[in-house]
Amino acid sequence: MKKILNILLLAMVLPTALSAQEKMRHQLRWGWGDMLFETMAFHPSPAHSYPVSVTLGDPSRTDYFYTGHFFAEYQYRLCNAVRVGVQADIEGIFWKEDGSPLRNYDLALMPTVRFNYVEKEIWSLYSGLGAGLLTAFDSRRNVELAPAFNLNFIGVEVGKGHWYGGVDLGFMVALNGVNKIYMLGSRLISFSANYRW
Repeated sequence: MKKILNILLLAMVLPTALSAQEKMRHQLRWGWGDMLFETMAFHPSPAHSYPVSVTLGDPSRTDYFYTGHFFAEYQYRLCNAVRVGVQADIEGIFWKEDGSPLRNYDLALMPTVRFNYVEKEIWSLYSGLGAGLLTAFDSRRNVELAPAFNLNFIGVEVGKGHWYGGVDLGFMVALNGVNKIYMLGSRLISFSANYRW
């Protein structure tokens, strides 16, 4: 009886394992994504153009610079339709406050899962999600932690052999309640270079 159960289990698992082995199992992604939320939340103050009784923003902050999101991800193919992995994402927002430079960074580490809908020889269509931890730190040695989430509604990869390029549409969010928002609608669009083996 045990032998029959083992044979049945092998018969169910083997086709999925073999179909995944025909394709390259490992993938590294390097990419860049936009910082729409950050550029709207952190920007030079328009306070100088309004009467003194109206104050918008912080007039002591000037010279803003944004890096965008740089990310790297490793993915492992479980089967034709599912990849699992881990992603690291970092962004920087820099400004001068009362003439002194201030550097602020957001580093997110999260496990990810990706679902392939269509996979052809030179292109594929997929969605994915990730959840993990954001570490926000700055040049004044302040450090804060927050839950982080990444949702990729739709992504397209195009390429052949080992190299592919990708475009993802989705968003990234990290917050600790309504008053501690680090990202909200960040990485709406991302571009990546992908290497498979």
